[in-house]
Parts: sequence; structure tokens; C-alpha cells
Amino acid sequence: MIKLLMLGDSLVEWGDWAKHLPGVAVINRGVAGEMTEELSDRLMDEIDACPDPDAVLIQSGTNNLLFGYMFFPAIITSMLQRLRLCYPHSPLIVNSLMPMPIVAAHDLEQVNRELAQAAATVDGGVFLDAVGPFAEQCLPITQPGFLNDHVHLSTRGYQVWAGEIDRNLRRLFPDAAQS
Repeated sequence: MIKLLMLGDSLVEWGDWAKHLPGVAVINRGVAGEMTEELSDRLMDEIDACPDPDAVLIQSGTNNLLFGYMFFPAIITSMLQRLRLCYPHSPLIVNSLMPMPIVAAHDLEQVNRELAQAAATVDGGVFLDAVGPFAEQCLPITQPGFLNDHVHLSTRGYQVWAGEIDRNLRRLFPDAAQS
């Protein structure tokens, strides 16, 4: 079973990962309301608490973007460098920000481009782009990806995101037994 350390905000914290990723041992280290710089501040404590994950996924920046703070991809780049030193062989997965309806599309595109560039700065860096799958699999009326606040994920949103995480993990760990 793959051991996945998930770092991030409420989208990570509130996920029912045992349900959505049953073949993955998720270490859920999401903190609701957290900005990327706060995750950076606690990063070494998280590394100490989880010394040997098979992979690390970072999903952070939602709250920064909601407050108009667009500089957070640089903080993620810095975190990736520290993670690479501590986890020299684990894939480091940088998750795109979700296509929140209340965020300007050009702002989302810009930060997601920068997050993809951040993932490319480290060996074993992977960018997981959830925007396309959300556009394809979440329908605003019949299968919405977001709750009424247009930020937090619905059950459908978590299903789509977990599907993308699972696909990426299968690609990274083709011999691992997953459900």
C-alpha cells in the first residue's frame, strides 16, 4: 500500500481519503484556513512526524488566491527544495488549484502555470492538473464539484480529485497494489 503524505488546507483536511482512496495510506496533514506561508512554517515538523512517505502531495494556495496573494508558488518552490532534501526518492506532487468559480480564470491559470513550473524545479517533481478533469466531470447543475461557497469541494469534487490522484499514483508506482 502506498503511503501518501498530503499537505495543504481545508481541501486536504476535509477529504474522506479512506473512502476516496481506499488503496492508499493517506497521512492527512491539511489545516483549514491555512495560507501557504503557514504550511511552510510547519513543514519541518511535518517531515519529522512522517519520515518515510512513498510520495508527498502539496495542495496549497487556495486561501492565498482568495485573498489576492499571488506570490505563493515561490513559497511552494522553496518547500519543494526542503522536501527533496528530506525525501530524496519520494515523488513530490504539486496539485493545481481547483477551478473555483469565484476566482478569475486568468488568475487561476497564472498560478497553476507557476505551480507547474515549481514542480519542474525538483527531480521527481510532478504536477497534477485537476482543472481539466473538473471541467469534464463536474457539471454545475447535476454534478457540481463545489459546495455553495464555490471554494470547498462537494462529494463529486472529491471523487474527481481522488481519481486524478489515483491515476498519478498508479503511473508513479505501477507495481503497487491499489484498489
